Amino acid sequence: MLTVVFDASSLITACKFETFGKLVIDHLLTGCCIFIAPIVEEEVAVLGASYPNGVAAGERIAQGTLQVMPVVEPKWTRHLAAYALVGGERDSIELCGKGVEALVTDDYLAFVAAVRLGLKAWMLPDLVVELAKRGSFTMEVAEAILEAIRPRYHAGVIEYSLVRLREVRKSVESRGTS
Repeated sequence: MLTVVFDASSLITACKFETFGKLVIDHLLTGCCIFIAPIVEEEVAVLGASYPNGVAAGERIAQGTLQVMPVVEPKWTRHLAAYALVGGERDSIELCGKGVEALVTDDYLAFVAAVRLGLKAWMLPDLVVELAKRGSFTMEVAEAILEAIRPRYHAGVIEYSLVRLREVRKSVESRGTS
C-alpha cells in the first residue's frame, strides 16, 4: 500500500469535499496509508474542531485510519528554517523518510523545498491520479474526486490532472486489449 505524508492544506481539502456519498479522505484511505505530524493534527483536528473538515479529520485520527507520527529525527531543520517553513509544512517534510512514497502538499513553498531536498512531492490531485493508476479506485471515482476538489485549485492544476487521468485510462485499456 502506498504511504504518504499529508500537510494541513491537503488534509483539509480531503476532509472537506465529497463524492459518491463519501468524503475524499475516505476514498484515498482505500489505497494509501496517510501519516500526519502532530502539529498538523493540532492545526486541523484540534484548532479546526469547529469546522466539519476538522471533525472529519479528528474522527479518522481517533479511528486510527489517519496516523499521527511524531518527528523523531529532524534532519533538514536548518534548510527548512532558511525557507522560513514552520509548523505543519516543516514537520510534514521532516516525516518524509524511509518507507514514505511522497509528501502531499498544496503549499507552494513546501513543495519547492521538498523537491529541492530530493523528496517526491505531490499535490493532492497528483495523488488521486497515482491511486487511479494503481487501481485503488476506478477512473470514474478519480475523475469525480478531481471535480469535487476543483474549487481549491487553479484551473490548470485540475485540467492537467484530468489529462493525466485520461492517459492512465488509455494505458489501462491498452493493457486490457493486448
